[in-house]
Amino acid sequence: MIKAVLFDYGKVLYGSMLPHRKVWRLARTLRRHGIKTGILSNIFLVAAWLIRLMGGYRGFDPLILSFKERVDKPHKKIYQIAIKRLKVNPEEILFVDNRPENIAAAKRLGMKVVLAKSSDQIVTDVQKVLLKENGLKI
Repeated sequence: MIKAVLFDYGKVLYGSMLPHRKVWRLARTLRRHGIKTGILSNIFLVAAWLIRLMGGYRGFDPLILSFKERVDKPHKKIYQIAIKRLKVNPEEILFVDNRPENIAAAKRLGMKVVLAKSSDQIVTDVQKVLLKENGLKI
């Protein structure tokens, strides 16, 4: 059963200067169904500050940001931090990222994964996982 979905920020929640509205709607729907939504992102301080200022992290908890943790994806340690903060088992986490190496690292720790290619594909793939794992149709 999926209890949490972790999103990368760049290219997953946001891309080409605009938010991926379909993915944001998906995240809100997940929260309404009791599924935690968090962000796991390689980012530097100034960019994170601007995103926070614009409300780009609103609704997501936990925020695991590489500059704060002093470790980047795909290092195993940042995923372990995410697991600990989510307070769920790795197999109860769905991780969405656009980089194959980050997906592979999460998968090695037992997380379910979605390789992000487009907002439509992200939504469809997350829905498929939730139907299979939780019996939840959203």
